[in-house]
Amino acid sequence: MGLYRSHGQSPDSLAKRIDPIFSEWDKTNSPGCALAVLKDGRIIYERGYGMSNLEYNIAITPASRFHVASISKQFAAAAIQRLALEGKLSLDDEVRKTIPEMPDFGHRITFNNLIHHTSGLRDQWDLQRLAGWRDDDLITEQDVLDMLKRQQALNFIPGEEYLYCNTGFTLLAVAVKRITGVSLREYADSVFFRPLGMNNTVFHSDHTEIVVGRTSAYAKDSNRWAISIPVFDTYGATSLFTTVEDLAKWDENFYTAKIGGQAFIDAMLKPGMFTNGMPQNYASGLTLGEYRGKRTVEHAGADAGYRANFLRFPEVHLSVIVLANLADINTARLCRKVADLWLPNPGLIERITIADNAILQKWAGDYLDPVTKARARVEVEPGRLLFNGNVLRTVNDSVFVQSSTGANYSFREEGAKTKLLLQSEGVQNRRYEKVKKVTLSGAGLKEYEGNFYSPELETTYALAVKDSALTVKTPRYEAFDLSPYIRDVFTGQVMLEFVRDKQKRITGFLLSTGRSRNIRFEKEGVRGQ
Repeated sequence: MGLYRSHGQSPDSLAKRIDPIFSEWDKTNSPGCALAVLKDGRIIYERGYGMSNLEYNIAITPASRFHVASISKQFAAAAIQRLALEGKLSLDDEVRKTIPEMPDFGHRITFNNLIHHTSGLRDQWDLQRLAGWRDDDLITEQDVLDMLKRQQALNFIPGEEYLYCNTGFTLLAVAVKRITGVSLREYADSVFFRPLGMNNTVFHSDHTEIVVGRTSAYAKDSNRWAISIPVFDTYGATSLFTTVEDLAKWDENFYTAKIGGQAFIDAMLKPGMFTNGMPQNYASGLTLGEYRGKRTVEHAGADAGYRANFLRFPEVHLSVIVLANLADINTARLCRKVADLWLPNPGLIERITIADNAILQKWAGDYLDPVTKARARVEVEPGRLLFNGNVLRTVNDSVFVQSSTGANYSFREEGAKTKLLLQSEGVQNRRYEKVKKVTLSGAGLKEYEGNFYSPELETTYALAVKDSALTVKTPRYEAFDLSPYIRDVFTGQVMLEFVRDKQKRITGFLLSTGRSRNIRFEKEGVRGQ
């Protein structure tokens, strides 16, 4: 199942070092992945592990074509950057000039905002699931635009925060077509793919289209393999089909600048900026970071059963690409394990400070960021603090650091309140406040019952008390339970913050998820009273 290429080492030597990393999937009865290791402009090792199609007993090879999900984003962003360099648009142009059906939210949303996830737009996948769409429903570009038209608010003012948003990259695809007169698929093919010899790469705009060499994708379901393939006809944020060999050609263009020239490469790698002038760690569909003391350029992808990761170390001209067709394969971890074989271990010995448990204990508890709606649990183990299960290194009695990310956690007491400031390079500061969770009996839950309607989702949610729990029935999904968190706030699959009028009657709630905040629902029978 493998094709080996060597650069300075024998194929057998590379195989002995690399293949054990993938042994779990190197079988004829399991899905798996394709790997390519790139060094100094050449593929030095590539191989397929596991099966491309379990039904027809087809093995994965380096030429197998995978849906790479969000790795697609850098190609949509590349089209916009190329058009900007050609003077056909400005990154500071307001998107509504090109896509006028986009609502006027009272703030300018630019192409810069879209390609750097600072638009404030709610995420298309969140919105459609909340509206009752299932994972196997056909979703078109027009469906996304129709959902966007109904939105009445943003998650935040554009440019003030980073929040990953698929909607913005679907809009990039729409914009390319309206500016150039050809689809993003045609544009990317003529400008990037064909000139680079990426003959097995295509944006997939029709889920019924036959793709020669395509892998099937799977998920584990009750000890059996279940087919798990996305069926949407929207692209830009996703839907690129490609191979590890083709992505190797794209990777090398970041060194040679054969397509686009150095100005294009510089534009692609330039991080976005927040309105306060602070740089992000996200460029045009690319995450900028560091690993083992080396700069990284990276992006991952996950749709249905497909998983992908594309990791570059520009300082040493090394890249690792892993494309998988099984939902539980951690491609980012695998890329790093392979890269470890070439990267020296910095060998840093971190000084561990053991803190006084009595001091640590005052920081323990539940925390809420009222802006992002993010929740956190701070716990104490002997001599150390944990944030959502991640061990923090003690700097002093109130300041802690997460070693793997460099994030800084500063606690302080303000009167009766305990607050936490979370600072991490490339993202805006997050401010949490310690909260006291509440408990409610069945009788106390009754006032939250009722039918609630959202004009933005065109959907009604039915809330009822069942077996001493508040349940939520949404269209086309099984009911699920919510747990009381703080007063008038419930959490579970979503967060609901109930709204009351001057008479203290519940008139609705605001629904938030990880990528969509404050979607308004109004209680039926109370509106206008």
